Amino acid sequence: MNRQTPILLSDEQVQRYIADGYIIVDSNLAPSFHDGVTKRVAYALEYELPHPGDNIVPRVPALDELCEAPAVRGALMSLMGSQFALAPHRFPHNNEPLGKDEATVFTPFENQPKMSKGSIAASAWHQDGHASCGRSRWHTFRAANVFYFPHDTPLNMGPTRFLAGSHLYASLHDICAEQVVMQMIPAGSVIIADFDLAHAGTPNNSNDCRYMVKFVALRTRHPVAPTWDHQNPEWHTPDDLKTPHDLPVVWKSLWNWLRGAVRYDGITVPDIKELPRLMAGMRSASQQGRLACLYDVAAIGAPAVDELVDALLQTAGQDRHRSPDTKGKAYYGESANHLDRYFTERQFLPEDAAIALGAIGAPAVKPLVALLHHQDPWIRMNAVYALGDAGPTAAGAHADDIGALLNDPESCVIRVALDVLCALGTFGPATVKQLHRFLTRDIPGSDVSADGKPRFAMLDQIRYLCSLALLAWVSNADTPSAEVEAALMDTLDDENGYPPLVACLALERIGSVDAMRAAIRYLRARCWDSSQNTRPALSGEWTKAHRKATLARMAEYT
Repeated sequence: MNRQTPILLSDEQVQRYIADGYIIVDSNLAPSFHDGVTKRVAYALEYELPHPGDNIVPRVPALDELCEAPAVRGALMSLMGSQFALAPHRFPHNNEPLGKDEATVFTPFENQPKMSKGSIAASAWHQDGHASCGRSRWHTFRAANVFYFPHDTPLNMGPTRFLAGSHLYASLHDICAEQVVMQMIPAGSVIIADFDLAHAGTPNNSNDCRYMVKFVALRTRHPVAPTWDHQNPEWHTPDDLKTPHDLPVVWKSLWNWLRGAVRYDGITVPDIKELPRLMAGMRSASQQGRLACLYDVAAIGAPAVDELVDALLQTAGQDRHRSPDTKGKAYYGESANHLDRYFTERQFLPEDAAIALGAIGAPAVKPLVALLHHQDPWIRMNAVYALGDAGPTAAGAHADDIGALLNDPESCVIRVALDVLCALGTFGPATVKQLHRFLTRDIPGSDVSADGKPRFAMLDQIRYLCSLALLAWVSNADTPSAEVEAALMDTLDDENGYPPLVACLALERIGSVDAMRAAIRYLRARCWDSSQNTRPALSGEWTKAHRKATLARMAEYT
């Protein structure tokens, strides 16, 4: 398929994304296209059991055409870079009608209103965790949810709702009704939302099922220049933002990061005498107060590094690297204490001091490298996170110091280090060899620890992150590497489908004859016969009895 010229976003659209955390794009495809997708998704969900899950694109190949549409691809290039990648997680969400006897009245800000049985749409406010690999929550834009609505979704049909500005929250405290975005969504709309933007499903009080397909777009290169239709380097706050916050310093810093510019270019530096007040303000329960102070501290730069390092060290010795109970709110980043930060299999929540040190960049690198050897795993994790956010220009020379953490005795440190390698996209042969060993399951001592318990709770996550790190390496490399190519080919033997699919994309980007043959050989045996999607049921001729039975089985499956 020949790609058409992408339609890039404007400066104002990118600025809205930075401040609100999302943007709505019209895919500009014909109504008949969206109607066809709706029918095929409905068929896949109602006739093909078990639930297609991440296999929805092979079952509905038109979804790939949607992702390649100039307006969609251009928007993703604008926000995630010209070499963005779509993750293997692409999932259809059905929102079943409640029925007239169960129809419910709710307010847009309500948490967890009643949903129909059989729906795959969580109605509680939440920030997502990455499927099959819990990753770090980054303030800088490294991942986005892509929500595609193939049919008109009026308010009574259960559109997804969002909390504007919540993409910079570590936890969902201090949220308010003023930031709720809930609106009618026209057919063919694609909502691109920062991965950490809080969202929720809503009850379906219509007579029809609501369908939505979610994709995840990933950045594979640190920004070095604007990748949108950039006209003016100055930040201009758009009118009529949905977020209730006013955070010009935060937004300018992130705008500069996306432009590949110095983070605090054009930002007034606070007086150093303000540092104690600002450091105290970083502990505020007010989301606006906390964020404003955090970025003002970072704007001070080098003179603030020692204070931030001290603040980070004060969090040592609290076992924050130990995952909270999976049944508790803390596991989902919703601890009653707004200052709580933890590592879980779902996500890593870094300390605000680490976020500020990463934003400061080069002046913070030397003390951060020293902290990579700290005895507390929590400090090592935060230090490596900050180095990753500082970027390859500031911290790239220490990429193999980061790679050395792949030998850390704590799997949580390894996980965060791998995510940082994905962010940097640059590291040397020793780190590549270690990734290769992990991808071939050569992880010494990984089966059990000294007390006989599993040392790595989810080895699949380790391998998936390794494949993403190699994809980032390929996306940034100027010269080929036989070791990288061999590691990607070995990844194709993984029984978990995620790492091989990432490896196929990386092999495609390498483009050698052997790489392309390996990718084609893997995919050839796994293609889907789309002619199965043309049976009479697509016309809507299924019976109520069949649909009822199908929904019952879906509920049992989910």
